[in-house]
Amino acid sequence: MRRIRKNVILGKLLYFQQGGSDKHLRDIAGILAISGELVDRGRVHMWAEKLGIVDLWEETLRQVDKPRPSG
Repeated sequence: MRRIRKNVILGKLLYFQQGGSDKHLRDIAGILAISGELVDRGRVHMWAEKLGIVDLWEETLRQVDKPRPSG
């Protein structure tokens, strides 16, 4: 199952990079919100580097991991 999540995340990053909509980034945020600890972020990072999309992956993580205002 981890491999499937990794492949979905990488695929969505690639689609976004090729001119896809922000929906792909929202989908990734949803995957991480629901399955967060089940996603091997290190492995996704490794493949993102190989695919040339590591900057996009890191920016997505910054957005997802950003503290939310309370209240």
